Parts: sequence; C-alpha cells; structure tokens
Amino acid sequence: MDDKTMDDAQLVSPADNGGEHPDRPKILVVEDDPDIRKILEIFLTERRFHVKVTDGAPAALEMLDQEPIDVILSDVRMPDMSGLELLRHLKERDPDIQLVLMSGYSSVTDAVEAIQLGAADYVEKPIDFRRLERVLQTVLEKRQLEHRTRILEQRLQGCVTFEGIVARSQRMLEVFAFVERLARYPTTALVTGESGTGKELVARALHRLSPLRDRPFVVCNCTTLAPTLLESELFGHLRGSFTGADRDRKGLFEAAHGGTIFLDEIGELPLGVQVKLLRVLENREIKRIGSPDPIRIDIRVIAATNRDLADMVRQGAFRDDLYYRLNVGAIHLPPLRSRADDVEPLARHFITAFNEKLGRTVTGITPHVLEILTRYPWPGNVRELANVLERAMVVCKGSVLLPENLPPHLFETHVQRTPDGQRLPELSLEAAEREQILRALQAAGGKRVEAARLLGLSRRTLYRKLDRYGIA
Repeated sequence: MDDKTMDDAQLVSPADNGGEHPDRPKILVVEDDPDIRKILEIFLTERRFHVKVTDGAPAALEMLDQEPIDVILSDVRMPDMSGLELLRHLKERDPDIQLVLMSGYSSVTDAVEAIQLGAADYVEKPIDFRRLERVLQTVLEKRQLEHRTRILEQRLQGCVTFEGIVARSQRMLEVFAFVERLARYPTTALVTGESGTGKELVARALHRLSPLRDRPFVVCNCTTLAPTLLESELFGHLRGSFTGADRDRKGLFEAAHGGTIFLDEIGELPLGVQVKLLRVLENREIKRIGSPDPIRIDIRVIAATNRDLADMVRQGAFRDDLYYRLNVGAIHLPPLRSRADDVEPLARHFITAFNEKLGRTVTGITPHVLEILTRYPWPGNVRELANVLERAMVVCKGSVLLPENLPPHLFETHVQRTPDGQRLPELSLEAAEREQILRALQAAGGKRVEAARLLGLSRRTLYRKLDRYGIA
C-alpha cells in the first residue's frame, strides 16, 4: 500500500503510549490461532498499520469499547463467539464499522451471509497477502471517500453548526467528524490549539455526544489556583490536613464520578500534581489530602492546552508518561488565521447571538467590514473575533456594522493572503503576533487587562507572550 493511501486513510489518528505513528490507521486483528495472529501482526505493521491483536470476539468487544478502530480483521470460526456473531454485535452498535472476515472453511454461503450482515469483505485462508493488502486498501479508500462526501455535502449547505461551534472550512469539518467519532469511546482526549480557538467547546461536545451525556461535566482551569490549592481542589482533603482545612471536602475528581472532568490549561499543572494525575489515569482512584484511603472513581478525562506539550516533555517541564496517557485521542484546533473561510459564518453567528444579548437589531455587516475581518490575523482567534463584534455592536448606531464601529488596531494590519486564505511569508507568525500585541496595548492605552480583552486572551496568557517577545 503506498504512503499516500495510508496517510489519507485517517484524518486525525490518536496517539498512545504504544509508540503509534500519528498517520497510521488502527487495525484490530481477532484470531484465535497464535501463529496466524503473529504473522498478521508482523505483516500489517510492515504495511504501516498500527496493529492491535486479540484472541477472541469477547475481548475484541471490550477493546472496541475503549478506543476507536479503523478496520477489524476477524476470523470466522472461533470459540465463545464466531466472527459472524461479532459482526452482528458491532453493526448494532455502529453501522459504519468496517470488518473484514477470514475463514479456512469458506463457502459461497458463508461469504454471502457475511456481506449481507455488512462485512466490508471476505478473505479465504490460507491468506493471499497480496489480496488482503488490496482488500484493506479498498476498505480504507471507501471509508475516506464517504467521509469526504459528507464534508462536501456540509460545505454545499454553506456552513455547519456542530454542538454550538460554527465553521465552513474543511479543516474544521474534519475536526467535527473526528470529535463525533471519538465521543463514543471513554478514552482520554487531549485538545490542543491556541488561546481562543474553542477548546472547551470541543470538550463539551465530546461529553454531550458520549454515553456520559447525562452525567456530570466538571471543569477545572489549572491556571487559576496556586499549586497547593489546586491539589486540594482536584483531590479534596480531610479536616485538619493543612492550615485552613476546617472540614472534610470532596475534590473535583469525586464530583465528576461517573462523568467527565475537563482539565483546561493542563500544561500549567505542577510536576507534583502531574504525578498524582498519572496515578488517577492508571489506577482510577484518588486519595484526599491527609487520607491514606483510596477512593475509586469512574471518570473520563479530557485535557486542553495552548502549549506544545511535546516540547515541554523534552525540556523536562511535563512528564512523558502523562503526556502519552493524555494523548490517546488527539484533537488539534487550527488558528482562525489559517481558516479564513470561517470568519464570515462566525461573524453572522455572533451578530445573531449579540442581538439577543444586547437587545439590538443589527442585520449584518458591509463588504468592507467583512474584508477587514477576513484580512486581520486574529492572534486571539475566535474569542477575539467575538469580543470585537460585541464592542462594535455596542457602538453601532444603525442596523449594519460599518468600518467606523471597529477598533483601530484592525485597520493598522494589512495582512497579505493567498487565494486559499494562507498568509504570505513576509512576516513570521511570531513577528505578526508581537505586532498585534503592541497595537492592542497602544489601543488600550497601555492597560494590559484591557489589551488582553481586546485580543481575546487571558491575562496570564498575555503576560507569558509579553515575556516571550520582550515587551516591557
């Protein structure tokens, strides 16, 4: 199978601590014969699959409850449950599942029944490995084609609103498709992207689309508390365990029992708390501060960060074992400047929302305003766009937003773009971001809190960027 086919086979491939390559489709081999199982594992690994193996259908069902798999390769005749029975179970749970059956006792009747039940294809034993490779390539290409067709249909509709997130660009539609798929599984997830790209919205979408939708969704921002207080907030404490602990208190992990906990800005988590979080993920239990007794918890952990955790791992600022545990389901949100197609539908969405909030009747924006909004690089991303439009609607005197309603720093930026919305290379991203921060500070009269609001950034994020770019 050529590299292009394999790279196209999966849009976003979660990485785990098994060393999985981010572009490799996942295949689950279900085969009770250990020799055949090992041969298939070696062959498929050489063909750039990330391979998982099991010796029977019951174990396969358990594995499929835990994480998404792109294609299943299963023997037909196995103890406990046959491949055909496995296929029936899987199709009841997920009609889109891709399963290829293998059998050394094949007949036309078996093959017809398998296809009628929804098998992607049927392979005879002894296995012709060239045929198997062609079959798997066809299955993955068909799956990718169906996915692209869905995206095209959505784009033809103008834009898509997915769990409160508005987009038109193909990059975001691909994110939506993966989020919808990942939500079915209780695996941990790591949402990455710059500040203001909508990481918490994605985390909430993962929860609402999951079987846990009716259970608690608990949010913890790892930047808001000092390390000692953060540990108490997460794990709880016993009375007298530290100064000020005048009563027993449950932590957020216990509050999220049975549901989902969202750890925002996970990159700010102190190393000592990282160790304890790793134990939670490994053992599914916590200990309150001051207590030797473990408490069992059943939760899904979703984390988010605007930092490069892989780089933090290399610098020793973030534990590699925790990173691998969190990064099982990886979702990256692209910055708004790289998806200019989304600016117009987002602007119209926010105008509708702020009309209701502010009691206004703004009907739209002029073409000139849309051009200004589309050309601006949005260092604060969607959050900054929302702040700019809310401010514009407050000062707008008519029913249409005009250029004079926009803040001054938007006019001082003239970003050249290619026809597909990409920035031309006359300025590096860092230089452009530094320039926007300086202009926001100027527009805010040097007030950092106001500049952070204009940029759609948290104060802490702005201070970190000021330090990075040497802005006094």
